Amino acid sequence: MSDQSDLEFNRAQFAPYRVEGPLPSIKGRIHVANFAPDVSGRFKFGVDVVINSSFEANPLAGERTVLLFKGSEALIEIGDRTGISNAMIAAYARVSIGADVNLGAGCMIMDTDFHSLDLRERIANVNIPHRPVTIEDGVFVGTRAIIVKGVTIGRESVIAAGAVVVKNVPPGEIWGGNPARFIRKLKP
Repeated sequence: MSDQSDLEFNRAQFAPYRVEGPLPSIKGRIHVANFAPDVSGRFKFGVDVVINSSFEANPLAGERTVLLFKGSEALIEIGDRTGISNAMIAAYARVSIGADVNLGAGCMIMDTDFHSLDLRERIANVNIPHRPVTIEDGVFVGTRAIIVKGVTIGRESVIAAGAVVVKNVPPGEIWGGNPARFIRKLKP
């Protein structure tokens, strides 16, 4: 596929949504999915955001970056100079990613469980648990890491490849494992 056809495809993906800031530089084709009851999700992009969204752009994991809205008025916010590779970001309310963040290939960030644990609520698609996710400036998230609802990852922390982050990570620390746990501080 040509770069021009990818550019047109990607612009069309963002067209139904409110977008603040410049569209990111995208290598490959992105997919924006809407599971909300209406088309009301919005994006807020900083400058110089780069998204790799193809096997050719980053062959480590996945073949496309997916940005998904689950709730009305959901916000996906991505800060200046942030790089994303074949990741999945899902927002019911808000996923906020700071500046100078690197999201490794195949990582998943979700502020929602997508469904209730209660059968009747699940069938009715109501009472879906959700809490905002915040990834502060300078964070590195390794390949295939998972960050779940309600988590804040502090400035300049590192999340190891394959980690499942279920609680807050303080600034300047390395965390890894399933569930993710403290490994060490980055600076003494």
